[in-house]
Amino acid sequence: MTTPHGASETEIRQWLTERIGDLIGSNAQDVLPDVLLAEYGVDSLQAFSLIGEIEDRWGLSLDAALTWEYPTIALLAAFLATEIAVDAVG
Repeated sequence: MTTPHGASETEIRQWLTERIGDLIGSNAQDVLPDVLLAEYGVDSLQAFSLIGEIEDRWGLSLDAALTWEYPTIALLAAFLATEIAVDAVG
């Protein structure tokens, strides 16, 4: 699905994979979309920072606990693709 802002779920997933890789000091190729972010050692401060980056990048207002509700890159990307599409319509 491509959102009106031009960000498909795949593109969002790729961006998240790269950002998580940066946060944990690893290559994006080593970050798998179905592994819990906590298993990569992403702590609450890093998660909060990531949510802020997402908000800035896509103009969303998100709950700071979002990474606990959607604890993998795959789940978070699917949620964000929907939110970006809804935000563009509404």
